[in-house]
Amino acid sequence: MTSLRGRAHIKIDPKGRLSLPTAFRSSLGKTKSAVITNGVFQGRRFLDFYPSAEWLKLEKKIAAMPALKSEVQVFQRFYLSSGEACDVDAQGRVLVPQHLREYAGLEDDIVLVGMGNKIEIWGANDWQDLFGRLEKDFEAAAEVLAGLEISRGHKK
Repeated sequence: MTSLRGRAHIKIDPKGRLSLPTAFRSSLGKTKSAVITNGVFQGRRFLDFYPSAEWLKLEKKIAAMPALKSEVQVFQRFYLSSGEACDVDAQGRVLVPQHLREYAGLEDDIVLVGMGNKIEIWGANDWQDLFGRLEKDFEAAAEVLAGLEISRGHKK
């Protein structure tokens, strides 16, 4: 699997299926199974789509964490327990379970956001609002990241 990157504004059909754009399908390679789960960022709900191999890596990382820590338990109960296995069909379509569509408020227009090892699935209006806020914070975030790079001894 190559990196999942870019954004795509697409439609979700009345049955709850989305069709992965060619760039995302190419990045997934031969992957035919995935896991979709709920997510939240800055108070906005969305979904995460992981190729199965990436989901398994995440599960292993969480399983290695102290099971009695309340933060680990919260993450497991909210994020891992909501993970739903789904198939990617030959046409690159994925059926998003109804309860997850409802959680994220997905209707007609959605945005797929490549995040490297996963794809975020946003309602178009939520994504536009969030993207506007991210744009305002981008320069400050870039400065912090540049500082982290320097503090680790890396050159720009």
